[in-house]
Amino acid sequence: MRSPTVTDAAPDPAFIASLPGTDFSDAFTVVVPRGDLDARAVAALAFSSLPDWAGWLIKIRNLAMRPFGLKTDEIMQGLPVLQEGPTDVVVGVNDDHLDFRTQFRTDTIRLGPDGPHLGLVTVTTVVRTHNRLGRIYLAAVMPIHKLVVRSLLARVAGKLMDSAT
Repeated sequence: MRSPTVTDAAPDPAFIASLPGTDFSDAFTVVVPRGDLDARAVAALAFSSLPDWAGWLIKIRNLAMRPFGLKTDEIMQGLPVLQEGPTDVVVGVNDDHLDFRTQFRTDTIRLGPDGPHLGLVTVTTVVRTHNRLGRIYLAAVMPIHKLVVRSLLARVAGKLMDSAT
């Protein structure tokens, strides 16, 4: 089976607007050969599919940030669900240095009038910084963030594809 291709996507303007004053946003998407995706199940699969190397990076981040008083427990245990609907789940944290939200969104597309249904999974992140520490932190983690989200989304898609066969 072909490995999933994760591509850049345009962040949803309505989601960006949900965090007024957003300083950063990105979105990545992947298509999987199934039309029965559930946003809650996709988000749960994402949190259980974190690559080992990303888990270690998060542990290092937490150790390094603890002296600055930044929240670390949420990053270790998963993130609080802030909003949930049939096609999207939003998780996030508000902190002294920045606030962020990540949306796991599922859509169904059809290839032609009689074609198969495909699933589209999009992960969008928005960040609002509050101060210099937030801006420095954001600049430092963005390259790693992009690698982690792309890898995570590819792993989720691979598991969704395996379970469809």
